[in-house]
Amino acid sequence: MTQPTALATKSETRFVKPMQILSLGMTRTGSSSIAQALSILGYQNIHHGVKDVGNANDWPVLSKAADSFFPSLPTYTGEPFTRADWDQVFGRYDGATDIASFFAVPLMDAYPEAKVILVERDVESWYASMDEAIWSTTWGWRAFLIMDVIGRLKGLQGGLTIRKIMLGYYEARNVGEIRRKARGRYRRHYEEVRAAATEDRLLEYKVEEGWGPLCEFLGKPVPNVPFPHANKRKDHVARVAARQNMFLKMVALGVLKKLLPGVVLAVAAGLGYWAGKERGYGIGIVKNWWKQLS
Repeated sequence: MTQPTALATKSETRFVKPMQILSLGMTRTGSSSIAQALSILGYQNIHHGVKDVGNANDWPVLSKAADSFFPSLPTYTGEPFTRADWDQVFGRYDGATDIASFFAVPLMDAYPEAKVILVERDVESWYASMDEAIWSTTWGWRAFLIMDVIGRLKGLQGGLTIRKIMLGYYEARNVGEIRRKARGRYRRHYEEVRAAATEDRLLEYKVEEGWGPLCEFLGKPVPNVPFPHANKRKDHVARVAARQNMFLKMVALGVLKKLLPGVVLAVAAGLGYWAGKERGYGIGIVKNWWKQLS
């Protein structure tokens, strides 16, 4: 087996390993379940979407990839995107799923040694899951405050890059157009992956099939544990909402801490003025409160 090699980035050195598995079924087709199943089978570091894009350097790479591959984006460049570019995100993983599906064919070309798993589900159940769990949480008032307002002010690229990838992938200008085009894009996705993969490289799979076909395809013994069924829609929605609410509370508290001294001082001054007029000691009250706030 090829040995890992070192890849230098602006802020760190990562060790690049051969890519073994590309699970390229679309998001919300069981990518979390597949990631857990592959880990049980002994594959290390399966990249799964947002939770694994933890390094700030990854987002500019994915944004550049979107500009290279999605002509409908206003930022489209069509510039070459090499395996070394992909390695900056995926080079330390044995496999990739979820967010990788948006770049399915380019990743298959970049990692020809990787086996391809294509997880599929009924298009209508997929659409309903995407609408509730992904589109409605990536757009909407909470997402607007976190991504468009706070994210831009803080220089956070994650949420905005995910939006950009989805708009480019679905060839859409907004989330409404994503919804209108989604079913057709879903079907075309599977056609494209099938056309790009040789028969011996590809497993077409549904998570309901369990361990059998997956283990046979990968040459692994069947584990003596139930097949994982992870990241169900209601759990994902609740997790995203909790994370967004926590972030908004943190921001609100930060704003409140900055504004509160001024508000209290204004109230104190007003009360002090009133007390001074009524009893003649207003300035002392204001000075005392100011010392406590300082």
